[in-house]
Amino acid sequence: MVKRSLFKKGLALLLAAIAVFSCCGAALAATESYPVIYVWGRTNLFKNISNGKGTLMEFSSSNTLKKIVSEAAPYAMRAITLGDWDTYSNKTYELLMKAFDGFALNEDGEVYNDTGVQYKWTEEEISPDYNSNDITTYRYIYDSRLSPLEIADDLNNYIEAVKRVTGRNKVNIVGRCLGANIMFAYLYKYQEPIGYKGVNSVVLYDSSLYGVDMLDAGMGGKIQVNATALRKFLDGYDASLSSNDSLNQMIGLALQVLQAGVGVNMTASVAQNFYNHIRISLLQRFLKDTYATCPGYWSMVNYYYADAMDYLFSGPDDRIVYAKLIKKIEDYRNNVQLRAETMIADMQSAGVHVAAVCKYGLQGYPLYEGCMELSDDTVSLSRQSFGATCSDFDSTLGKTYVNARKQQDLGAFISPDEQVDAYTGALPYTTWYIKNYVHDQFVSCVEPLILAICRSKINVRSKSQYPRFLVLEGSGKNQKLAVMTTANGDPRGDITHDGDGSSSSSSSSSSSSSKTSFLKRLVSFFTGIFSLLTRLLGRSIQG
Repeated sequence: MVKRSLFKKGLALLLAAIAVFSCCGAALAATESYPVIYVWGRTNLFKNISNGKGTLMEFSSSNTLKKIVSEAAPYAMRAITLGDWDTYSNKTYELLMKAFDGFALNEDGEVYNDTGVQYKWTEEEISPDYNSNDITTYRYIYDSRLSPLEIADDLNNYIEAVKRVTGRNKVNIVGRCLGANIMFAYLYKYQEPIGYKGVNSVVLYDSSLYGVDMLDAGMGGKIQVNATALRKFLDGYDASLSSNDSLNQMIGLALQVLQAGVGVNMTASVAQNFYNHIRISLLQRFLKDTYATCPGYWSMVNYYYADAMDYLFSGPDDRIVYAKLIKKIEDYRNNVQLRAETMIADMQSAGVHVAAVCKYGLQGYPLYEGCMELSDDTVSLSRQSFGATCSDFDSTLGKTYVNARKQQDLGAFISPDEQVDAYTGALPYTTWYIKNYVHDQFVSCVEPLILAICRSKINVRSKSQYPRFLVLEGSGKNQKLAVMTTANGDPRGDITHDGDGSSSSSSSSSSSSSKTSFLKRLVSFFTGIFSLLTRLLGRSIQG
């Protein structure tokens, strides 16, 4: 009996020891850290980079685009009043091509001149501190014009160099905006064939993997001016009028006409007519000679892809002349973009933690179908989240919809502002939604969340400070992430009506002074509509 008792005690101690060491092992595995590779969005491009003292391309400067607006506006007014569209198109094309000098790739989608990004990585400069809390410790910068599948080759070299320097066999990857497209091209080309063994976590941050709405519409020749969206957009749109006296006189005359009774609906109609006149004579020509030569920008075209191909490669010999370029574009689309959700499912099956961090709370530009939908001002929330059901930016999903979800025990997936249903997204338990967060922003208070996703593989139910729905509060250095509530979900009062009802009209332009301000913004927007489109297509988005 004594021996049997001692045996039982010994066995119990042995099992306890095994349990302790097992728990320790599990804890160590759970906290094991890997480098975080941050793949940037689009970056500035330079001319004459071989001498190490490149000059920034002109189109990246807002002053350049303001100058184009100023110089082209008189021709725009002449076109509108006298129907001289050819002169406007030719003059504006000339101004734009001067600003975009050196930007286009050749007919094969390759760099043929001394242009590109200034920064070139070297293994000697890679930090061994992979536990840094700076998410940009391992930032990867690239030429956004090139094919994502070509950029993936250099990204693979960079990741392998980081692994060598840090002594780790896996990495976490965060893809921001266009960086998500580059990240997925790398995953397809270098990780899918080996079962994603070299990846711990993947984060799609403000992703353009499913396209950028404005770019999609512009490249597809599908610009649509929405009067309701235009009215709301102009309430918050601020543009500098030209200092040119003759232009100011024309604007003054236009203001008198508008004040006499021509409203936003008429302006939207005229603006649409304006676009229809320049759709081929100017826009198609300009896009074909710039952005259409860049496979990187094509990776952000999705819903209107077929239309864009027909619009921009419509010449009798285009499919032959641009055959190599088109193949690069289609290789990415067929192997990466159209397979993104399949790749996500395969990564999850392989044990990779896949998550998304989305931004929303703003209106898109009033120049495309769906521009009223929730957005970060550049990428709609439904695209970022791979299918979350969203309301328009100024409304809610509606009480009927929300109550039905609650009855299905899915109320936890409805945002406190009742604008988002996360359940329908592809990653319902690993997608975070941050309200009042603009696309071009990258604030440091979001970094701990991204690091926790990468290193601790949290989901929306793991930590109370990072639930599914968050709000960006404050400004400047005082910005912080807060848990969304019904109280802070709409601090600016953007939500004006319930999804089951109709929109309430704005009274912001009721007074004479506010009406004048409104009309000035309207005319500024109208005379600069093409330059705005160009800026949206080509602006440099960093971070």
